[in-house]
Amino acid sequence: MPVVESDRAPDSPAIAFRNVSVAFPEAVGLEDVSFEVASGDFLAVIGPNGSGKTTLLRAILGLAKPVRGTVTVLGAGPTQARRHIGYVPQRMPFDPKFPVSVLDVALMGTYGALGILHAPNRSDKGRVMGMLEAVGLADVASHVAGHLSGGQQQRLLIARALVQQPQLLLLDEPTSGVDVANQKSIVELIRGLHDKLKLTTLFVTHDVNEVMPCLDKVLYLNRRVYAFGTCQDILNRKTLEELYQSPVLIVEQEGRPYVIVSDRHV
Repeated sequence: MPVVESDRAPDSPAIAFRNVSVAFPEAVGLEDVSFEVASGDFLAVIGPNGSGKTTLLRAILGLAKPVRGTVTVLGAGPTQARRHIGYVPQRMPFDPKFPVSVLDVALMGTYGALGILHAPNRSDKGRVMGMLEAVGLADVASHVAGHLSGGQQQRLLIARALVQQPQLLLLDEPTSGVDVANQKSIVELIRGLHDKLKLTTLFVTHDVNEVMPCLDKVLYLNRRVYAFGTCQDILNRKTLEELYQSPVLIVEQEGRPYVIVSDRHV
């Protein structure tokens, strides 16, 4: 259900940034950023380190306040919409010495809706187990979370974000620190859940290649918007070299493009 059903037109965007600037004492996070994400889109936000990608997610969550412009999420302000957003942070390994189970971590995703005075009931636990099954972790639900592999821990964070049944899923470099084989399986898992659960998904990464086959649209960001649109429309050498400030080569392999960025600056 939309956050404010009566106020949101059926074809209105899930996310809208209008001339948004976010500033910090030490730097500018975002500068005059404008774009819209349609409901149901799978969007990759691409950019180098320090380009404002995490700041963009924080603005959607209402944790980074614009000094200029407006952010609308699910037909409302970010703070009002937050309970309808699932968030997967950058990888944060669980302490193997801390005896919290996989099931306990996934159950944390129910706390926002339940409140601090209510414990998850049988129905909540059943929903959580269903999500652990969906991400391939039901068989290890009783295991200590810190004993999982890096790829399994990322799947657990995805499950935790989705048990609250969000409309919008935000992922901040969810394959960081994960080996190539697990990167591919995690991206495919996210796309499958996106389709099955009818989500709107923002996938933040510095490497467009890992998400290229699964995308609907791409936003190239380096504090401001350099390009926004479908992969076919905006995947070109000129745009990428402006974004990365390095020479770029685009090659075709197995019917799909790959972007190679040089370490040498232009």
